[in-house]
Amino acid sequence: MILTTADVAEAAAIEFKQSNAKRSYSSMLSNDGIPDLEIVGPSGTKSFLHSLRHFMRRDRFNVHTYEGHFDSSKLNNTPQRPLENANKRAKKKVQKDNEETSFTVESIPVNYTAAPNAAETTESQQITKQAISYVFTSPPIPGKFLIEKARKLNVPMGPLCGELKAGKSVTFIDSKTNEERTVDSKDVLAKESPGVGVAVVYCPTTHVLDELRASRTLRAFEKNRLDDDAPTSQLDAIVHLTPKTVFESDGYQSWCEEFGSAVDHITLHIAESVKDRAANNNASPFVSAMRGGARRSFVHDGLFPMPDIPMATCDGSTTRTTAFIEGCPMMEYLLMPRSKRGLNACTMKSLYSATEKDDLRGEVITAGALQLAQTVASEQVADIPVEQDKNESNLGELIFTGTGSAVPCKHRNVTGMYLRMNNGNSMLLDVGEGTVGQLLQVWKSTLPKSASAVDEYHSRLLGIKAVWISHPHADHHLGLLRLLSERSAIGGSNDPIVLMAPPNMFAFLSEYQLTVPEIKGNYVELDCRDLFPGQQSPLCTKLREDLGISCTTVQVTHCPYSYAVIVDGTAFGRLAYSGDCRPSSRFAAAGNGADVLIHEATFEDGMKEEAVLKKHSTVGEAIEIACKMDAKTLILTHFSQRYPKIPPVNRDESDAKAMTVPIAFAFDFMRVTPSSLPLATKLTPALRLLYPGQEDDDKTAAKKDVAVDSKELMAVPGMFSAKGIL
Repeated sequence: MILTTADVAEAAAIEFKQSNAKRSYSSMLSNDGIPDLEIVGPSGTKSFLHSLRHFMRRDRFNVHTYEGHFDSSKLNNTPQRPLENANKRAKKKVQKDNEETSFTVESIPVNYTAAPNAAETTESQQITKQAISYVFTSPPIPGKFLIEKARKLNVPMGPLCGELKAGKSVTFIDSKTNEERTVDSKDVLAKESPGVGVAVVYCPTTHVLDELRASRTLRAFEKNRLDDDAPTSQLDAIVHLTPKTVFESDGYQSWCEEFGSAVDHITLHIAESVKDRAANNNASPFVSAMRGGARRSFVHDGLFPMPDIPMATCDGSTTRTTAFIEGCPMMEYLLMPRSKRGLNACTMKSLYSATEKDDLRGEVITAGALQLAQTVASEQVADIPVEQDKNESNLGELIFTGTGSAVPCKHRNVTGMYLRMNNGNSMLLDVGEGTVGQLLQVWKSTLPKSASAVDEYHSRLLGIKAVWISHPHADHHLGLLRLLSERSAIGGSNDPIVLMAPPNMFAFLSEYQLTVPEIKGNYVELDCRDLFPGQQSPLCTKLREDLGISCTTVQVTHCPYSYAVIVDGTAFGRLAYSGDCRPSSRFAAAGNGADVLIHEATFEDGMKEEAVLKKHSTVGEAIEIACKMDAKTLILTHFSQRYPKIPPVNRDESDAKAMTVPIAFAFDFMRVTPSSLPLATKLTPALRLLYPGQEDDDKTAAKKDVAVDSKELMAVPGMFSAKGIL
């Protein structure tokens, strides 16, 4: 699925390389052979997907959406779609290559009422939702091919055996009698066994439970069913997406027992409230990110708070006749072959060892990073004026929740920053997916042991008074939906945030809240264009009252509706943020004298063609803007996911400013205060010691290939306009 113009450009580059100039350019625009995607969901799914058009492109990807009840076994009766033949070819190839068994799926929709807001909701404010559960079943499993019987029937070994295994009859000349003979598959196959079945049950309330118990689809698998219409599949496991209070109720437990002891029950308990989510202590499945955060924390725990790494293990034990398995991150459950059905023992180990932190600290010491960091820190403390150290407010801070581009990877999440003012209120600068979860991780790790994580989470969420979204690409705003939902659940609609965003974001949200009304009333719109120099919005008064700031917008070159922002009045002074863009002299002029410049640096120096093609900046270009802006400190972020660590920096030795501007490299979970900012710019040498191997050979080779493609691609007449990049 193509999300951004940068992705369109990258897809075009790949196609151009594959074509090797042998195909006409028009053939690149063809979508032959790409299989469709079928999405099944509750009522409102179509509207939700339609609302994504405001920021998501889907040029070469056909999606068919079904709401409510769905039965894939009945799709064969529907009219043939344009790409159905291509789908069949693709499916045959997948099945041949991977020997996968095809599953049919049936959905079970249940309507129920719920409160749009957990805070003081009256009965008249209840809304109707739809809970969807699913049952996946495979065809009956063919019996084992009995080779001895086949030999007795003189079946020639080879392709005919394959036909028999597939359930077909074969005709051949008997080598002994020299007569034609027909053998049916049932003559050489053991008795078939029932197909595999698994149910995924979403049951948020006891009312939904009552409806599920009445479902004919599920009742067919109960051990004491009265009808003779037995399914051809056997239910092996049920995955329960259910609040713990509902699951542990007597009614729910007795329902589970009705499926018999042969069915395993895997529980994935839904958090019933913001309180539950804040108190959750499950180990993070993002092991590389957690370990990287821990290593950096040993370098300096003030700048890099220690991430929460609980020593949790999966527990599949049970004291009941029915097997109940509590799900945990990265756990695997094998369905086929049925003889090996159950938990994969390899995935039941703890994600982190009991000595995880000690081992990571040893690595930091061995690399020499800890000693160098301590030396740098001791020198930096001596350089801080006594007055600044005393007057420093402990509330002003800048937390990076994501420092990567495009999509989350194992080392970096997508873009997001939390800027807290001296009065304790805060704003977000972009809010990529996972931003709220990343913030919770940092807040927990910096919380005093005597403090309540739930109270801190509530206070911090309600303290977010504004959000700035630089442009409508998904990696910069998908986390907004959870932020609005979380604030709504704790009464955030009483104090809606000021949402500064491009106009198409408001169009998206206005449609999205028709499907998810919880977010309605939790934000007020402030178009980025209303913050151009000389413009004045009434909401600017609210920004001054809540945050003590003023914001100025500058249009930049990236995609339509892309903006940079200058924020005056922060705990850091004047702060400028580029968003995603090509270098902008207009932005440099507007942010002149910035105390902090946060600038994207998607590509390393030497990859300017890629930067131009995808409308991003290189590290060197970001430094140039810092010099033009006369910024006191430059923080680089939004790194390409090919740089999981620290990209190289090549300063222009002929430019005195470029050689002296302090530069800090942002990392996920990095927490900077006004007094620690100078130290952040000096710890880079110590941090580099943590990553002695900057690039894997295959990534370096891929980077060179892309560079060649980009230069050739930019020379193709009409490429940008035909692909919609411009």
